[in-house]
Amino acid sequence: MGTMTATKLVLIRHGQTDDNQRQVFQGHAGHGLNERGREQAARLAARLVHTRVHLDAIYASDLQRAHETASILGEALSLVPITDPSLREVNLGAWQGLSSREVETRYAEEYAAWQRGDDVRRGGGETYAELGARIVGAIDRIADLHRGGAAAVVSHGAAIKTFTALALGVPTGRMRQFQVPTNTAVCVFERRETGALRLVVWNDAAHLGDPLADALAAPLVRAAP
Repeated sequence: MGTMTATKLVLIRHGQTDDNQRQVFQGHAGHGLNERGREQAARLAARLVHTRVHLDAIYASDLQRAHETASILGEALSLVPITDPSLREVNLGAWQGLSSREVETRYAEEYAAWQRGDDVRRGGGETYAELGARIVGAIDRIADLHRGGAAAVVSHGAAIKTFTALALGVPTGRMRQFQVPTNTAVCVFERRETGALRLVVWNDAAHLGDPLADALAAPLVRAAP
């Protein structure tokens, strides 16, 4: 009996934007990368080239921040990113462009429900269940196209967290216990022929510095934005 070859799915969060710095909800809105974000993407690109990572393709959300990140990676790896709107971030409706404090003031009940872990339709946008169905469907299609190979997927923080939670059987209401992946951090899944997923790398941003030192140096309790 032949050995089953796993399909490698390399999930990458986009580089930093000004809205990330300001801690503003972006959703389907937002702009391209800032200078720091472009530097992060360039560092990841150099790391992938240096380690001779082989990718069959790079897929990206059509939102500017993700597509710009994918383009920087693609140029270094001689791959043209394939755009897929299904890889977008969660749609946050009226919350988009607002800070946490502004949302808490204008949409107090909705914000409180979200903080409790309820799967609310924030700002009239998407629920996590809807995001999950969309992102899982998109990544499944990509995996089917690259069986036994490797494909990169440049997407967004909540989208990657939701995919990870569903892959690991974690209720979406508990996703807030996961750290949002760092900008340009890498998460790697292996998908077997059976469709079973195994998480092998989570939030790897070693190209930006020492993640262990950064985590241990960070305060245990952060002030609310």
